[in-house]
Amino acid sequence: MSSFIRVGTGEPVLLLHGFTLSHHVWRGLVDELSSDYDIVALTMPGHWGGRRLPWRHVGVRGIADGIERDLDELGWDTCHIVGNSLGGQVGFELERRGRARSLAAINAGVGTKRFDYNGFRVGVEFVMQYRLALATRVLGDRAAAHPRFQQPVLRNSARNIAAVTKEDAINMMRAIAHCPTYLPSVAAFARDGLVIDIDRVQAPTSILLSEFDIYPNRAPHVRWILDRLPAHIREVRLPGVGHIPMLEAPALVAAALREHFDIVTRTATDTGTLR
Repeated sequence: MSSFIRVGTGEPVLLLHGFTLSHHVWRGLVDELSSDYDIVALTMPGHWGGRRLPWRHVGVRGIADGIERDLDELGWDTCHIVGNSLGGQVGFELERRGRARSLAAINAGVGTKRFDYNGFRVGVEFVMQYRLALATRVLGDRAAAHPRFQQPVLRNSARNIAAVTKEDAINMMRAIAHCPTYLPSVAAFARDGLVIDIDRVQAPTSILLSEFDIYPNRAPHVRWILDRLPAHIREVRLPGVGHIPMLEAPALVAAALREHFDIVTRTATDTGTLR
């Protein structure tokens, strides 16, 4: 089983983090939601503390394979899936496989094209950031706790860097430093692309978009997708936050997710599909 946090009782909710990170990024959100839901924040395969992921299997499908094994060990045939960034991409793949009661994708790059300039730009930034990962791996917590190393990572993650706790910032740096599939994954994403086929999504879905995400979610090709969402897929705006909003505003994200879960429950009750 991967490294994970499990707390709370109620409907099962799976939290999936972004690329190079770990389940630690959900710590504040878990505190906000655990009173009403059975929460599992899971470290994805190929990441610090997660299942081993052979390099030939890196990519969204390989990660989803490992998470399905974790779900089987938990005894969860289905669950509500919440994924941030790469975790949202994996969430869409798990939804395609029938494992999602509902899906909340936070800044998952919806509308990204096969050869998208902004996807390429973010990939280059990850390659450049690898130097920080190597230095942190060598220097350990001295580097993980130092603002010089943290600032470039936090600027891509949060709008209000000061709102990110010291513990969360250090754990981010630790996870990045010890991500075993860092460069192979960047290469796999460039090879495979990270394109979501919205038309095939069947589960009730909320697409949560931060105002200051690193992806331009107001770009024309993104707006074209979002303006044509089917009725069971909602667009939700998260004001004032960056790419990993639960780091700086867990209460804001928790409120958006509670609304998502409430809508899913009401819809299922009205249509007689409550499981």
